Amino acid sequence: MNGFGNRLRKLREQHEMTLRYLADRADLSYSFIASLEKGRYNPSRETVCALAAALDTDKNELLILAGYLPNDTVDQAISSLKSNRQPKEFVLENLLQEDVSFKGITLSDADKNALLAFMQTMFSLRG
Repeated sequence: MNGFGNRLRKLREQHEMTLRYLADRADLSYSFIASLEKGRYNPSRETVCALAAALDTDKNELLILAGYLPNDTVDQAISSLKSNRQPKEFVLENLLQEDVSFKGITLSDADKNALLAFMQTMFSLRG
């Protein structure tokens, strides 16, 4: 067992819940929860939050035990990034001079020209 699994079992037992009852409340399978308690799997953030809600307990405590940053810390980091982010203006005509990728694939010059042609067509239709 690990810290998360130990705490999960302790919370479940403190609330006098069976694995099946907790599973129903968290919309998870009871065998998955049993495996989490035994430390066989690492839960996702979503799973941790679902379990915390079903157990009516602090999700941040469980997130930390599962190896995640607490939601408050994540929310603050996202908020900070959003407030510090300056919009970057990109001149589409300069596309040919830039390294551009889409879904991890670097666009060739032919791809960039096709993209520019597509954008020109779209803007001409706005008309």
